[in-house]
Amino acid sequence: MTDQHTIDAPKDGTKEARLVDGLTGKGQTLKQLSALLTWQPHTVRAAMTRLRKRGYVIDRVAKTEKSAARFKLRGDKT
Repeated sequence: MTDQHTIDAPKDGTKEARLVDGLTGKGQTLKQLSALLTWQPHTVRAAMTRLRKRGYVIDRVAKTEKSAARFKLRGDKT
């Protein structure tokens, strides 16, 4: 990929845009994302896969003794 690669951002107000917002910053757990979007966990995972195919880089932050694994957006380009 080149540095001039741009990501097709989701339309404002859509659940996909809310997913991107939920993945920004420190990220959220799958359970939190599921509640945020009122989707089943498998639907959230599928939506994250679609975002990855569009060029988003989503990291999984490993779980600790005190918290579940979180997913967070790394940046705007692959």
